[in-house]
Amino acid sequence: MEGRFIEKKMVSAEEISKFYAITKKTAQNRISEMKNNPIFMTGDFFRMNGRVWFPAFDEFIKQRDELKYK
Repeated sequence: MEGRFIEKKMVSAEEISKFYAITKKTAQNRISEMKNNPIFMTGDFFRMNGRVWFPAFDEFIKQRDELKYK
């Protein structure tokens, strides 16, 4: 993932799946996990139509991976 540009915009699960080379269902599951994390509920990170603020999603994935590999 190094060298990829993280766009500062709202994205859908489909766009996330393409960026991270994961399935759309996995992206949807990660967005659901993110919505359950109180850290990410303090700002305006989600839309009712399922779109998510991409920089926040990227930060969530980084934090999730750090915890997983500790």
